[in-house]
Amino acid sequence: MAERSDLVVGAVLMDDIVYADGTSRRSVPGGAGLYALAGAALFSRSAVLVTGTGRDLPDTFGPWLQRNGLSAAGLRLSEEHAPRNILRYIDERTRTEMPVYGMAHFRAIEPGPDDVARVIGDARSLYLFRNLDAAFWSGLEPLLARHRPVTLWEIALDACAPANRVEIEDRARRVAALSINLDEASLIYGSRDEATLIAGLRAIGTGTVFLRAGARGSYVLTPDAVRFVPSLAGDAVDVTGGGNAFGGAASIGLAEGRSPVECAAMATAAARLAISQYGPPESGSEPVRQAAADLTATLMSRLEQTP
Repeated sequence: MAERSDLVVGAVLMDDIVYADGTSRRSVPGGAGLYALAGAALFSRSAVLVTGTGRDLPDTFGPWLQRNGLSAAGLRLSEEHAPRNILRYIDERTRTEMPVYGMAHFRAIEPGPDDVARVIGDARSLYLFRNLDAAFWSGLEPLLARHRPVTLWEIALDACAPANRVEIEDRARRVAALSINLDEASLIYGSRDEATLIAGLRAIGTGTVFLRAGARGSYVLTPDAVRFVPSLAGDAVDVTGGGNAFGGAASIGLAEGRSPVECAAMATAAARLAISQYGPPESGSEPVRQAAADLTATLMSRLEQTP
């Protein structure tokens, strides 16, 4: 019997990256969708990317998909070119993004409900990177209700504002898990105090909230407990996509019925591997998959020895 698919819904872009120290790299495959796929594929052999992209796939991230044995069944080749972004880092956690081909081109390739509908039939889980786009959610929610994949929502930065708090919380209650970082939570709740943010996020009522705290690690918030999961030591070569890889891996743990803390350990391992080189890791290769399993086991052993 074929394994049920694990969907990753998010855009893929080719990134021209300018780092805070002035160094740069061109044509690095990236975007939330690709990094989340890389995180998911470390722990699932049935991860499927769902997005639009360009017909230049053989010249963009197509070779990465092939090397890692990942399906292209969820791709819609609707434009001549894949999107290209210029990322400029102000510091490790803050950056600006500018689409080279403009926002209309980016919106044309963003995944929509029709893209999800084509592949959701056998889905076990669904990772989603998105803002509060009303048309997208109105088309997606009937699909989620009908097929009931375990869904993790990683909220996009442009949705995070005090005026959107009620809508964000309402949407978050309808999914299994929310992934958000401290800066995003601070924008929603108008506070930098971590205790205040934790209290606000726990009050939503989502089954699990992963509150990412950058290089320090993450908080795992459930109705019954708060647990801090530290990061794993290692050199951060390029922090692009670490949070997305975290969410992709966490969605697999949730779908497998693992504890929220173990999901966070898997996610932390994925984030560590994602930031250890330029571009996404070779998640389909056995050495990299084994490295993810070993890092997860190491972190779980450490967590089991601490209260």
